[in-house]
Amino acid sequence: MTIEKAVQQDPWGTNVEILPDFWVDPEKLSVMQDLMFSGINVMLTGDPGTGKTELTKRLAQAHNLPFHRVNVGAIRTPRDWFGHWEFIGGQTVFIQSEFVAAIQRPGIVALDEFNRVTPDIHNSIYTILDHNREVFIEETKQYISVHPCCIFIATENRGRSHTGTFMEDTAVEDRFETLQLTLPPVEVMADLLEKVYGATPDHALLLARITHKLNTLYHEESLSRPTGFRPAISAAALVKRGQPLNTALKYTFVNRFSPEGGVDSEQTTVLQVIQAYLK
Repeated sequence: MTIEKAVQQDPWGTNVEILPDFWVDPEKLSVMQDLMFSGINVMLTGDPGTGKTELTKRLAQAHNLPFHRVNVGAIRTPRDWFGHWEFIGGQTVFIQSEFVAAIQRPGIVALDEFNRVTPDIHNSIYTILDHNREVFIEETKQYISVHPCCIFIATENRGRSHTGTFMEDTAVEDRFETLQLTLPPVEVMADLLEKVYGATPDHALLLARITHKLNTLYHEESLSRPTGFRPAISAAALVKRGQPLNTALKYTFVNRFSPEGGVDSEQTTVLQVIQAYLK
């Protein structure tokens, strides 16, 4: 079955317009689905906490597709994609990876933290990610063809705040179309914090505003790290458990930043932002 025939089948290839309890820019959601149902690999970038990995899961659920996540950062050699050798019953046996099984069936394969390995680690899957969509596994002497309805979505954290990441080879970048995710608008984020995570309307709006302000300061290079959705979710959870709001903000937002520098520290900057919104 070709990818062209696959996309004509219903419900395969039919876009969803929204994802329950999750926000992504509607245009990007539409474009992303059009790409993946056309057999084109997608790369999701954006600040931490913008929902890159979660989006891949939600899309799999929305389209009733199997989901397989690969922690790319844990792969140590180019051959680890396909399996590993084990000594069993007096002989050395090659144990094939779940990745090999996943690419031979319909579903979404999420290549998480794709740039947390050196570029040579990607060499073994070049032919999987290009128009050939096949690979020869030397250990088992097998040619493996990627299923026409197997979708590849990679995620990356990029930028000055991320250590342990590597520049990609142009050959890898050329195999993906890139979409950059952003935080939900303040009002949408507040609505999610209230409906999904149990924050009160006032607290939800406060947390959303603080998150956006701190993330803006990062992009203005006034802070060394971005602020995503996660601190707000954690703060909402602490308040829901009975912690005072100031305590929740301290342990979720403030403590993520360095106290070095005293009154000129990043923690002081964060505290000033919080105090401004608490007035």
